[in-house]
Amino acid sequence: MPRTLLRLRRTDPAAARRAEAALDELLGDSGLADLTQHALQAFLWYTLAEGDEPQLTAAGLASFFELAELHRYAGIAQSAQTKEILRTYEEQGSSTGAKAALKAMDASGIVPPDLPELEWGDLMGSAEVSAYDRIAATLELALAAGELKPGGRGWRLTQQRLTRHQLTMARLDGPPLLDRVRSERLDTWTDIGGHERRALASAVLPDLLTDPAPPRDVVERTGPMQWLLELASGRPGDPPGIPLTVSGNLARRVVQEAAERFNWWDLLDRPPRSESDIWQVGVLRLVLQRAGALRRSGRRLVLGTRGRALLGDAIAQWNAAMSLLLDETEFDTAVQEAVLMLLLQARGMVEVRDLIKEAAEVLSSSGWRDTGNGAPPDERDVSRAVWAVLRRCSLWSMVDEGRGPGFTTRVRLSDAGIRGAHAALRQLALRPRFESD
Repeated sequence: MPRTLLRLRRTDPAAARRAEAALDELLGDSGLADLTQHALQAFLWYTLAEGDEPQLTAAGLASFFELAELHRYAGIAQSAQTKEILRTYEEQGSSTGAKAALKAMDASGIVPPDLPELEWGDLMGSAEVSAYDRIAATLELALAAGELKPGGRGWRLTQQRLTRHQLTMARLDGPPLLDRVRSERLDTWTDIGGHERRALASAVLPDLLTDPAPPRDVVERTGPMQWLLELASGRPGDPPGIPLTVSGNLARRVVQEAAERFNWWDLLDRPPRSESDIWQVGVLRLVLQRAGALRRSGRRLVLGTRGRALLGDAIAQWNAAMSLLLDETEFDTAVQEAVLMLLLQARGMVEVRDLIKEAAEVLSSSGWRDTGNGAPPDERDVSRAVWAVLRRCSLWSMVDEGRGPGFTTRVRLSDAGIRGAHAALRQLALRPRFESD
């Protein structure tokens, strides 16, 4: 590299100074041989705009790469795309510039894509960073060899195939990359929070190392989901979609069919009149809408993007239900995660009021505080989230219920509930982490 810079200094000293400064930032302690297209593009399209005269610096880098006979990298540095992205930063601001950079990175083909078995996050551990970099380098080699042709027919499938192969292939230096990333994410999940939470997570961790098998009677447990999906797809003689009332609730005949089919109504003097009469119907609908399996179209609920894939597949339905067993908001997720771990550690029936109290203590020891007065969460703060997850558990027949003194509610996880709790916690622990988490 020093010789190449010397050659550039003889012809264009200013370009050589800019290129040298940029290379110091781009390469750090590494050598030119370690440079990748992904790293170069990220520098040109995200970092360079923050410095002085980014267009001239990009031109200086292009001249350097030409002299170093790295012609592909020179082409990227002096491309019209790079110039346009840098111009966007200058004229429209950093937010618009970053969006243009993100679009260009994706279109370049060397960004490892998300797969069903692994979605990349913003926050990565060392094993995940290493896996990401290895795959980015593999995609670059495939692009250079002509195997990967961004923008061409089927190029996304090729990109996914190459990524999956790299993630799952056997390696001489240790387990497959996918196993390393998952192991790291599980360890990270176990180590967060206060002492009480870490103790609970460590106790359940051995049961989260592999995917738990669904219960043997999974077809019966997911029966309500299959029924609502069938209604949305359309029965013989009926148009597709589940009819809704003017206010957007499920039509009365749908509610009454659910009550009769699944024994969700105990009153003998009158039938249910609306969705609000049967909590199971409302919870079921929300789960399917969160899953993208149902969407509203006028006065009907129709199959969404995932609906047709779930229809008739009880195992996929169970996995979807377990992935949505916990709510999405950070506080509710923390409460419900604690509830599942506490139930997994319990022996016998647990008073729900005690469960609420213990969940509040777990969150308090993990540093959760009211943003207004700084007080730790109390039982009132966590009770809604506790009852929400218990209702979903009840919907999928994951809990046995009983009555304690004074007609208090007692619960425990059934055998299927234990499997489901493990599945839900594993999916939570393995999800990607983002800046907003």
